[in-house]
Amino acid sequence: HSQNARFECIDGMRGFLALGVFIHHSAIWHQYIQIGLWEAPKSNIYNQFGQTSVSFFFMITSFLFISKLINSAEKGFNWRNFFISRIFRLGPMYYFSLLVIIISVMFITNWQLQIGIRPFLDSIFKWSLFTINGLTDINGSELTSKVGAGVVWSLPYEWLFYFSLPIISIFILKVKHKIGYIALSVIFIFVFYKVHEIYPYHIYSFIGGAIAPFLIRYTQFYKKINKNLASLVIIACLIILCLHSTAFNIYNVIFSSLAFTLVALGFSVFGLLKNSTLKFLGEICYSTYLLHGIVLFTVFYFGFGFEYSKSLNPFQYSLVIFSITPIVVIISFLGFKFIEKPFMDKSKIIIQKLNLRDEKKKNNK
Repeated sequence: HSQNARFECIDGMRGFLALGVFIHHSAIWHQYIQIGLWEAPKSNIYNQFGQTSVSFFFMITSFLFISKLINSAEKGFNWRNFFISRIFRLGPMYYFSLLVIIISVMFITNWQLQIGIRPFLDSIFKWSLFTINGLTDINGSELTSKVGAGVVWSLPYEWLFYFSLPIISIFILKVKHKIGYIALSVIFIFVFYKVHEIYPYHIYSFIGGAIAPFLIRYTQFYKKINKNLASLVIIACLIILCLHSTAFNIYNVIFSSLAFTLVALGFSVFGLLKNSTLKFLGEICYSTYLLHGIVLFTVFYFGFGFEYSKSLNPFQYSLVIFSITPIVVIISFLGFKFIEKPFMDKSKIIIQKLNLRDEKKKNNK
């Protein structure tokens, strides 16, 4: 149950979740091509592959940063460095995927403005703010959100959580609180509440992810839990989740929180979550999350075309999805290697420089 073992399980879980979201959107695409409906799949399991996976992603975010706060309780938390690292972590890959979405939409609309320049720029502005202030079609094209498989809806909640942390820290940090960041937190939450709906079940997911850090810090009992029993409980929870048509009910929140807490405590589902392939997929999962929809759209809209795609039987369709899976993985790896990782490294350098500057100021005083 060392920290490394726990994070190993989290990384493996991430890889599994990224694949889950890809399968979920593949099922939605099949439905969309066949009957023109872009909505949750009728199959419970295909739906949970998407909805519960995103719930788990929220729990992972919460687990990681509540853990950081608890570990910084005595020495304090550097909010400036935190926000720099988050901007460099989420921004670059998102803006790259947004650029691809804009180019795709302009290509579909023959590079002609279908709406006035003002609403066009307004839609770009909304997307550039991670759609926190509303999701609109770019250039009036209803295919806008289909290009990226509509995954951006979860990112405003990530930012809501990040900006809520200064308020949460009041109850965790034992050092003097930074009033400026708490004020920023209050303003952001107020603005978010005004411009974006807050769906309670997503908030419950963040709460579910915050259970494990407190158990790890303040209890020892989990170390005595039988590994095989914990793995069986995780599997049982996942089976129970698949009996429901949606992840957004209180029972699902409870069972997914229980499953996640056990994973976060270091239980690896009979070693599965320590699988090196899953851990690799976990490392590139943000690129997978943002780019898999673009690959699906490219294949079915620009590649096969909707008419031909409609003629594919379920077996043929599954073969197509199976064939493009390695393409999604390769593109995600390239996205991670050439966009995500360089900017993550860049943020570390910037933070190091700022820390050195702080040290110099301190010494001069």
